[in-house]
Amino acid sequence: MNISENKSYRSLSEYLAGKAIHMKVPLSGTFELSPVCNFSCRMCYIRKSQNEVQLSPRGILTLEDWLRIAREARDAGMLYLLLTGGEPLLWQDFWKLYEQLIDMGFLISINTNGSLIDEDAVARFRKCPPEKINITLYGAGNETYNRLCGVDGVFDSVDRAIRSLSAADLPVKINCSVTPENAADLESIIAYAKGIGTTIRTATYMFPPIRRDPSRFGENERLTPEECARYRMRYLELDRGEQAYQQYLQNIIDGCVEPPGLDEGCTDPVDGKIRCRAGRSSFWITWDGWMTPCGMMPEPKTDLKKQSFASAWKAVTDMTDVLRLSGVCNSCPNIDVCHPCAAIAYAETGEASGIPIYMCKVSQEMRKIACETLHVDK
Repeated sequence: MNISENKSYRSLSEYLAGKAIHMKVPLSGTFELSPVCNFSCRMCYIRKSQNEVQLSPRGILTLEDWLRIAREARDAGMLYLLLTGGEPLLWQDFWKLYEQLIDMGFLISINTNGSLIDEDAVARFRKCPPEKINITLYGAGNETYNRLCGVDGVFDSVDRAIRSLSAADLPVKINCSVTPENAADLESIIAYAKGIGTTIRTATYMFPPIRRDPSRFGENERLTPEECARYRMRYLELDRGEQAYQQYLQNIIDGCVEPPGLDEGCTDPVDGKIRCRAGRSSFWITWDGWMTPCGMMPEPKTDLKKQSFASAWKAVTDMTDVLRLSGVCNSCPNIDVCHPCAAIAYAETGEASGIPIYMCKVSQEMRKIACETLHVDK
């Protein structure tokens, strides 16, 4: 897809998303197939062992469950679908589900760590191409993967997967989650993506893993707020080039920038601000059958094992409608730099209406960096 085609595609996607928000149509969804992963990343928000899944009183959704949900979601208006985990390719029925979802007409993206994508997987993706394969690159070498993910020699496998997918003209995007264990690799990771010729999106904010451990509100194996801001700024400088970076700094001073490393789905297509699609045109379904507005928060939720998709979607939209951010956040002069959302507030404080102090400090540091770099009085 060339630049002109990509802009047209995004314009159409944004138009559809804007209409879907207005009409509360579930245009995009995420199927979290399994929380099991072959990595043990220190900051992961969801990972569980196979034994923990087997001991779960709710049980993991089956192939038949997902196909039933997919059919009902399609009837309700879903077009865009993200398959994620854990590591989705570890789920035993991944290929059976994926190929049937392609036949249903969904535009599918996949989140994966890339380590299980071999020649056979590349061939199957070529036969039934997804819209995008998002591979998270956790480091620029095996040593970093060992330190952060607890796996040996995996960078080489991920590198082969990325190069094989690119050579097959499959749409690859690299994601990077920056933590204390891999921050030193940031420049090398960006250079790697540029060398491959693919886009890279870097997140320096790591959600507290409250779905994995409900006691971890406001805590994670992550950067300090000041480090979070500095590494985000460094990524933007390296990725965009000096002229665009200088404009970004000016935008911070003017009080309006894009969100600091969140997913595209967190951004309203109408004006680019955090007026979240979650619970208005998008949803998340967990591996054990809960529908939530967003995968980063355990509440609100409704049980898809006990009702139809349409009924669950109605319940989620109703619950989302009553969520409110803190009045302090809504009146803060940094709101369009910080971009608070209900998921961040909940993960940091335990309440959607709480004040996520971590993000306050991030936005303050970003403004400080912008003022110092452009020699503007604070």
